[in-house]
Amino acid sequence: MSRIDCPPAVIVLPMCRLIPYESHHADGVIAVVRAVHDEHGFTWEADGYHKDLYDVDRHYLLAGMFWTLVDGERIIGCVGVTLHGGECELHRLYLLQEYRGRGLGRKMLDESMTFGRAKGCHRMIAWSDVKLGDAHALYRKVGFVQEGERICDDPDESHEYGFWKEPL
Repeated sequence: MSRIDCPPAVIVLPMCRLIPYESHHADGVIAVVRAVHDEHGFTWEADGYHKDLYDVDRHYLLAGMFWTLVDGERIIGCVGVTLHGGECELHRLYLLQEYRGRGLGRKMLDESMTFGRAKGCHRMIAWSDVKLGDAHALYRKVGFVQEGERICDDPDESHEYGFWKEPL
């Protein structure tokens, strides 16, 4: 379990912790991702594009990892990784708006890259909606290269940018 200090902001926060996902985190993870989707005007599709969040064990833990970031007992962020031979893919890196700008997204990304390296991956890929500029800046800051664009299979048919980091 990784411990992350929440840097002081307007309010004083207790210790934030990045912990492995457990089934009782499901509602909190869904709430975080849904809040970020609502913030950006994305459509929610529980039985389609977002179905992975309703069965994290099957979608992530069988061939990867998933973490929740908690502030006390409140889930404030999440991130997942899936393994594909010598490369891994970053998924669902989300952080509630009021916690951004404190290095917490970076800590989640670092943990996911460390996991990938420990599993023998030499490359990490990520796809991210074009509206998520802060995430793109973070990826570039840690050495990801932006390459490619696609139409996502989400209900909005969103445009996404591709990112990769090699070596991981």
